Amino acid sequence: MKRILVEELKPGMRFTKEVMIDSSNVLAGANVPIQESDIKRLMKWGISEVTTEGQLLTGAAGGSSVAISEQFNKVLDDYNVLISLKDQLIEVHTRTVKEVSRIHTAIRNDRMFNIQELTKCVEDIYNLIRQNRNVFLFVQRQENEKDTMAVHSVNSAIYAMVIGLTLEYSRSKVKDLGIGVLLINAGMVQIPLYIVNKEGDLNERELQQIKSHPVLGYQVLKNLGNISEDIAQISLQHHEQFNGGGYPKRLKGIEISEAARIASVADNYEAMVEKKSYRPRHFYYTAMKQLVATGARKFDPVILRIFISILSVYPIGSLVELNNKKIGVVIGTIKDNPLRPIVKMVRDEKGERVKGVEIINLVEEFDLFITQTIDEYKAGINLSELF
Repeated sequence: MKRILVEELKPGMRFTKEVMIDSSNVLAGANVPIQESDIKRLMKWGISEVTTEGQLLTGAAGGSSVAISEQFNKVLDDYNVLISLKDQLIEVHTRTVKEVSRIHTAIRNDRMFNIQELTKCVEDIYNLIRQNRNVFLFVQRQENEKDTMAVHSVNSAIYAMVIGLTLEYSRSKVKDLGIGVLLINAGMVQIPLYIVNKEGDLNERELQQIKSHPVLGYQVLKNLGNISEDIAQISLQHHEQFNGGGYPKRLKGIEISEAARIASVADNYEAMVEKKSYRPRHFYYTAMKQLVATGARKFDPVILRIFISILSVYPIGSLVELNNKKIGVVIGTIKDNPLRPIVKMVRDEKGERVKGVEIINLVEEFDLFITQTIDEYKAGINLSELF
């Protein structure tokens, strides 16, 4: 156990193990920078030294190391902001699902509807993702078995709005995109449920009914909701494919509106990571691999690249195992280092829960690397408890 005088501590110092004030109080977790406020607090309390079993992480003298350290600190700051937004996102998500469900019910009953409350929901989502674009992490924790179609629409809309912000869309343009994706299943709610929920292969008649839902959705949005043409086109075109292999009109390339091209990527990714009646949801890394493998021709390559850059190779929330047999959850990635993310450890090499906070930056820990991604269900780890 090393003893370090408080007067020797400097802001930004990081150690490979926790820095302890005493046997039960942690000053800073492993690989977590010591803040100036931490040092001032120790001095105010009259504490003259701290202890650690770890080594001081060096290498802050070079320009590239400084840049990596700054990015690491930003990832930690963003992570803390993300955690602080969780309750707000859950509340907005729940409210938006209810509003989409209300509109779907009106459509099923051939009644007029308005989107005034839905627009307020989109405004709240916009404000959240402006604060932290990774709030989508929490959407998969919100499962509503009573209306999975509404949940799918809301989750897809959040992904789409994040893409829109990354493309530097204006506030109004992001909101229109969000409303359009929230309403993409307006036609699907008119298809018999036994077809929508069928687990086996669809026969030709059933397949044609499914393929009719973009046109049905467009018509009902115009007739019952007085939705603008640009927004209604998102519903009409979200199953078109960039190579012309989609439906209903087999449009290709820029014949498809950009908003619909964004909706297509968001809708398909959400379909991969959501829970189905016949299978558990895919974890993020697997879904990302599938999206890349199947989407080379289906999706706008620019939008697909942007979406991949947002989520990274190991999206935030991915459970990973390192070569030292420890398991952690990805909390961020340093730019240009997608294969070596920042990981918060949750299980040690013996499979026991990690006590305290241990964060590893794989960019700087050269001896460590990811050996595999872990299914949270098989590992018996509840991600909701980690965020």
